[in-house]
Amino acid sequence: MRYQPKRQRDRQRTAPVHQCAQCGGELYPGGAYWKVNGRIFCESCLVAWTLGQLSCFRHICGEVEE
Repeated sequence: MRYQPKRQRDRQRTAPVHQCAQCGGELYPGGAYWKVNGRIFCESCLVAWTLGQLSCFRHICGEVEE
């Protein structure tokens, strides 16, 4: 039997490049991430973090504004 190397590397064997500031998840080469104010976020944490930052602008329909 002849050995044939894989064309694509297994991502689980690759060392992580960054770590998410929110969840601590590992970010691997080729994966998307966002760098905001020097902090690195994965895609799922970015949405929650952004909504938290914008919460002071949140209003509820039907409520009287002061």
